Amino acid sequence: MTDFLEIPSLLSRGVYLQLVVEMKLLDDAIIRSNEPEEVLTHHYKSLGNRFIIPWRKVKGKLRRLVLEKQRSFDIQPDCALKDDLCLNCPSCLLFGGTGETSSAKMQYNILSRVLGETFISNDKVEEVQNYTQNAVDEKDLMTHQALMTILTVPKETIFTGTITIKDPTEEMASIIIDNLKRLTRIGARSVEWGKVETTIIGGKLSDREDMSAYHLLQNPPQGTQPDDLTGILNNLPDVQAAYTTINTQLPELFGELIKRRSSKKGKQSKTK
Repeated sequence: MTDFLEIPSLLSRGVYLQLVVEMKLLDDAIIRSNEPEEVLTHHYKSLGNRFIIPWRKVKGKLRRLVLEKQRSFDIQPDCALKDDLCLNCPSCLLFGGTGETSSAKMQYNILSRVLGETFISNDKVEEVQNYTQNAVDEKDLMTHQALMTILTVPKETIFTGTITIKDPTEEMASIIIDNLKRLTRIGARSVEWGKVETTIIGGKLSDREDMSAYHLLQNPPQGTQPDDLTGILNNLPDVQAAYTTINTQLPELFGELIKRRSSKKGKQSKTK
């Protein structure tokens, strides 16, 4: 039986906690890319046309929530996206970072242990809603004839996706699950749009990553199905204890990494 790791490991142990997550929009949402064009839908051969939320949107929001909670416990309170990552805290352990570009200038990089996929709407897209509002002129605060059109995903749309924690300890799982429950807004202009309800509907702890929204939304569902994780979720450590425990484990973990890198550099310099 696959179980959680007792302590974080530098080398992968091939353990995966997969969480099947549903996000229900309680308000219209603006889901788009960083490019000029809107990214709202994608056509799948077997699923038809669906609304999508790119994984980077979910991951970015989730990482900010993890950092926010971490600061509330006064653990590396100055660690921040994008170039001020400390690479020495629970959030950086989970989501990774590049040492050379961080303000800490660490000798190592960290790969993300939180893996995800595109979230796909449960239902097919019948039409895309346009929302039109007046564009206000900053000089005279008048609207004149200018109009601004926004493409939105309608409220009550439900998205499904899987989020995976690679080589998780119980503490890592506690942090991600607690902050997933705190994910209440998604998309652009989320100060006024994109209220969302996030629910973990199941998952699996195993030696492989074998679930996806694409297969779960087939009719009938295909592939590996999620287990009831109630027993696991109810027995995870308190989230503050989880942050504190991981934070105390990091000096030894990253100290070992620095020693390995220093040893390799020493061997390379001797051979030159």
